[in-house]
Amino acid sequence: MKNSRRRNERRDQGSKSIVSRIDEVIEKYLRETSWDVRENANTTRSYSDFIGYTFNSLLSDYSLLSKYLPIEAVKMHFDGDIHIHKLPHSLWVPYCIGWNYGKILKLGLRTPTIQSNPAKHLSTAVSHLINFFYMASQEWTGAQATSAIDLYMAPFVKYDKLDYTAVKQCIQGMFFELNYPSRLGYQAVFTNITTVLDTVDNYLESEAIVGGKIVGSLGDFIDQAILVARSIFDLLLEGDAIGQPFTFPITTMTVTRKFDWNGRRWGELIDLILRSMAIRGAVYILNGYIIDVDSLYAMCCRLTVDISRITRAEIKTIKGELEEHLRKLRSSRGVWAPPDATGSIGVVTINLPRVAILSRGDWSRFIELLDKRLEIAREVLLKWRERYERSLDLKLMPITEVYLGHLRNHYNTIGLIGLPEATANILGEPNMWSEVNLNLIREGVNLSKKIVKHVVARTMEFEEEDGYMYNVEETPAESAAYRLALRDANLFMDLMRKRRILIPSEGGRPFYSNSIVPYYTNLPITLRAKLEGSVQKEFTGGVMMHLFLYEVPEVDALKKLIYRLVTQTDISYFSITPAISVCRKCGYSITGIHTKCPRCGKDMDIWSRIVGYYRPLRSWHEGRKYEFKTRIHYGSRGAIRAGMLI
Repeated sequence: MKNSRRRNERRDQGSKSIVSRIDEVIEKYLRETSWDVRENANTTRSYSDFIGYTFNSLLSDYSLLSKYLPIEAVKMHFDGDIHIHKLPHSLWVPYCIGWNYGKILKLGLRTPTIQSNPAKHLSTAVSHLINFFYMASQEWTGAQATSAIDLYMAPFVKYDKLDYTAVKQCIQGMFFELNYPSRLGYQAVFTNITTVLDTVDNYLESEAIVGGKIVGSLGDFIDQAILVARSIFDLLLEGDAIGQPFTFPITTMTVTRKFDWNGRRWGELIDLILRSMAIRGAVYILNGYIIDVDSLYAMCCRLTVDISRITRAEIKTIKGELEEHLRKLRSSRGVWAPPDATGSIGVVTINLPRVAILSRGDWSRFIELLDKRLEIAREVLLKWRERYERSLDLKLMPITEVYLGHLRNHYNTIGLIGLPEATANILGEPNMWSEVNLNLIREGVNLSKKIVKHVVARTMEFEEEDGYMYNVEETPAESAAYRLALRDANLFMDLMRKRRILIPSEGGRPFYSNSIVPYYTNLPITLRAKLEGSVQKEFTGGVMMHLFLYEVPEVDALKKLIYRLVTQTDISYFSITPAISVCRKCGYSITGIHTKCPRCGKDMDIWSRIVGYYRPLRSWHEGRKYEFKTRIHYGSRGAIRAGMLI
C-alpha cells in the first residue's frame, strides 16, 4: 500500500510539474514575455503559432532532448557553446533540400492519398510545384529549393501558345500562393528558386518535359524562358496588393561569363532585372565567374539517379560516382540555393566568440577547445543521420521517399557564427571593427581564413572516418546569433563592461555577426566584398553577403558595381538589399528607411532582410531589431548606420 501511495504521489507531482510547465509556456506566448516568441520572423501571431510555440517549447526540454541526442551536446546547446538548429523537429526530419523540377514534371504528383499525371499545361506545372513545396515542407525543417525554374517552365509556354499576360498570370499565382501563411506557425513555406536563362550550358542540354514526355532540350526554349523570367522580375518589382515585397520564393540569379550584360540576347529583360534589384532587392547573385556552375549543375543531374531501379551489382559503382560528384559540388555557394538533389541533413553551429574568449589569445588552446566542439557537433550529426534514415524506413517522409529515396547526397553541416568577434577576441582588440583599423581588420580576416581552413580540414577527417559527406557553412543564425550572444553577455559580463572582449550590442541587446566583415563596420563596398570573398571561398557550404542601401541607386551605376564585384572579387553569393518602407494604411511604398508615410502621415512598415529574406521589422525579435540599427547602409550621402535614419 505504501509503495502504491508513493507511486501515485510521484505521478501526481509529475502531472503538476507538466501542467505548471505548460502554463508557463502559454503565459510566455500570450504576454510575449520572452524574446523567442518572435524567434522566427516568418511566423505570425495566431492560434497556429501559439500551438507551434507551445509544442516546440515543451519538446525542446533538456531531459527529453537528452534521450535522443548525446548528453554533452545537449548541455553545450543549453549552455551556449553550440547551437543545435531546428529543435525539436530536427529530432525526426532533416533540414534543407534542392529538388529537381524535371523529376516532378516527369512523375507528376505522387502522394500517399492522390495521384496526378505529369503536367501538360503551364498552369498545372506551376500548381504541381506549389503543392509539392507544401507537401515536402512537412518532411523538412528548412528551405525547399529548385533550380532553372525559368527553363523548365518555358516548354509549356510554347506548347500552350501563351502570351506574356497569360504567363505572368500563372507566375503571379505562384508568388501569392507561396506567401500565404499555410504552414504551422501561420507562416509561409520557406522556398527558393534559381533563374539561369542561357547562362549555364549543361542546363541547356537537359531534357525539356511536357506531359511527362521529352519534347527537346531546354535550350530550345530560350525565348519562352525570357518570358518566364520577365514575369518573375516584374512581379518582384511590383510586390503584393499594397506594395509589400514578396518574402518567398527567395530568388537567386546565376551570373556567369554568358550573362547578357548589354541586352543583346535578352533585350529589355536586363534593364528589368537591374531595376528590380535597385528598387526591391529582388534577387541574390550566384557568382559564376568564380564558381564552376556548369559542372555544379551537370553533377546535379547525375545526383537524381533513381537508386531503387538499379541492381545490387551497380550500387557500389553508382555510390562511388555520387560521392565523387558530391566532393566536386562541395564549394562555397549560396546559402539559399542548395543544388538539385542535395542539401543538408542538419546544422550544428559553433559559438566561435566564446571559444576565443576562453582561449585568452592562446591559439593552441583555441584549437583545442574548437576541436572538442567540432567532435560534439559531429556526434549530433551522426545521430541525426541515423534517425532520419529510420524516419525514411518508417514511411514518415513519403514525398522524399518517392522523389529522392535516400539521403546519400546530403551533407552533415557544421556552421560557424561570430567570426569577426572571435578574431577580435583572439587578437585582444575589441575595438578593431568599430574603429576601422585597416591593418587589424586585414589581420582579423586572415585569422578568419585560418579558422575556416582548420574547420574544413577537420570535417575532411570526419568524412574519411565516417563515410558521410561534411561541409562547413556561414550560418545565417536568425535567432542563434542573439541566443548565443545573450549567454555570453551574462557569462562574461565583467569582461564586457571593462571592454576587454568584444560582444557587440545595441540598446543593451548583444548579437554576433553572420558575416566575415561585420555589417556594423563602415567600409567601402568594394573593400568589404574583397575581404568577404577572400574567406567565403574557403567555406564548403552556404555563404552570403548583403549590401544594404537606404535609397534607389542609378541602374547603370548598379550594373557597373555588380560587374565589378563578380569579376574583381571572390565573393560567391551576395544580395543588393535596399530598405523598403510600406504604409499599410494607404498602400504607399517607397525605397528607403521612412518611419512616417509621406502621403497620409501614418506609421510605415520598414522591410529588410532579417538574415536572408525580407520581413517587416515589426515581426523581428528584439535582438535583430536592435542589430538592424547598427547596419551600415550605402547611398549617395555615403555610408550611414540605419539607426541614424530611423
